[in-house]
Amino acid sequence: MEDLKLFYRGRVVTLEVRQVDGRTREIVRHPGSVSILPYEDGHVYLIKQYRYPLNGYIWEIPAGTLEEGESPEECARRELEEETGLIAGRLEEMFEAYLIPGYGTEKMHFFLATELSEGEMHPEPSEKIEVYRIPFDKVLRMIGEKDIVDAKTIAALLWYELQLRDSHKQR
Repeated sequence: MEDLKLFYRGRVVTLEVRQVDGRTREIVRHPGSVSILPYEDGHVYLIKQYRYPLNGYIWEIPAGTLEEGESPEECARRELEEETGLIAGRLEEMFEAYLIPGYGTEKMHFFLATELSEGEMHPEPSEKIEVYRIPFDKVLRMIGEKDIVDAKTIAALLWYELQLRDSHKQR
């Protein structure tokens, strides 16, 4: 038998505490999110973003939270332009993954953005973002050198290296 207590409801997440079979379970409910790997001519666009919980900047691919009623593809297009000023002529879903399945429901949809054109960057007021165009091989070395420590970014880059890179070299 379950006993539910809503502990916290925030702008993005809800924290529930449940008693399940005599054990306490903490569950972070999240509406879902997207990450976008912008790739062009052997280069990847990475952002260097200030993350308050880490008290510093980290390398990432653009990402964001789904808004109510928004499809993952709509969210990916919106976040890509907001955070990088880029517009994807082509957006392909790469894969989906649960980020914290031991205690959370967030499912992230990963997209590959190609055929890029310039749009207008417009980050949220609290976001501190710098955009960099970096050769793909250098980005892979940045993972090995522990310069990239963001899990979603590492997952997208390695997935692309393993599954898609050869088919997109000609683009």
